Amino acid sequence: MTTARLSSSDAARSDWVDIAKGFGILLVVYGHVARGLVNGGVAMDPVWFARVDSAIYGFHMPLFFLLSGWFFVGSLTRRGPRDYLAGRVATVLYPYVLWSLLQGGIELLMSRWTSKPVTLAEVLALGWTPRAQFWFLYALFLMSLLAVVMCWRRPKAGVAALTLTGAVLMALQQRDWPMPAALVASHLLYFAAGAWLGARGLGTAAVTRLALAGMVAGAVATVTLLPLGLGEPKLLKLATATLGLSAVCALSIGLATEGRARQMAALGRASMAIFLAHILVASGVRIMLIKGFGITAAWPHLIVGVAAGVLLPWWFWRAAQGRAAMALFELSAVWRRRLAGTGAPRRDAVVTPS
Repeated sequence: MTTARLSSSDAARSDWVDIAKGFGILLVVYGHVARGLVNGGVAMDPVWFARVDSAIYGFHMPLFFLLSGWFFVGSLTRRGPRDYLAGRVATVLYPYVLWSLLQGGIELLMSRWTSKPVTLAEVLALGWTPRAQFWFLYALFLMSLLAVVMCWRRPKAGVAALTLTGAVLMALQQRDWPMPAALVASHLLYFAAGAWLGARGLGTAAVTRLALAGMVAGAVATVTLLPLGLGEPKLLKLATATLGLSAVCALSIGLATEGRARQMAALGRASMAIFLAHILVASGVRIMLIKGFGITAAWPHLIVGVAAGVLLPWWFWRAAQGRAAMALFELSAVWRRRLAGTGAPRRDAVVTPS
């Protein structure tokens, strides 16, 4: 159940954010399972695949960046830059490095059975070329560094400047930019917009009206731009992202206000674990179904792959709570305290998602 006002504090985050993350992580898993099937030669209806893939990838990553920025100002103000960055190292940079090496190493060992063989050089290039879905964590950490530099003295004023910077970078971005710069330029605006909105302390009614207005604006802009035959210009991408993420936020707020979708919120709270592990699980399921059972129809793969990719990491994350196995998902509290330099560890408001 949401509170009367949406706090920007990560310690008092509202249920609707977890519900939105739940919807988002389901879309992430489906998208990767479907793309894995197509890359692996499993026949799918090309029209269905193209339309659903385009719709999902038009907004699900902007949604996660928006939610990731929602608690930024409150967290930075309360904890200070060092403690905030210690949290980002523990819950963003650490799992990025660990799982890039883990998943990359397994893909390297299993290259003969996978649709996209990898090399050792590709696995070790994580410092400048993030692997697979982990580009999200890579970009999020870079954005966090930039946000702290711009906002640590005057957080609210800095967020306004950060939002303007995101808009300018998105407008100026070119295809030949280095990957780190391109990733930040194409997504910083969403993170900054989430930080700006989260800092306002808006009530549920205000956020709902804002989300509905975003849906209308995004729909009008999309319908206006599509007939122009511009392919995927930046304005069209921005319009479709606004439409999709606003719709998910409005739906999530409505469900949270009525006390529904608790299972979806539970998935949202485990979204980091699901995000980190689902590719390995889904790839293993695909190989098992094809090699072990000779199943080549797309629908069994989609159903079993998505279910396993969501539920198995979620189950393992729940079982790992309070145990050493949590080191697979975040840096230990001891090391986090050392990075922060003082005080007891606090859980960061990391929002996952590819």
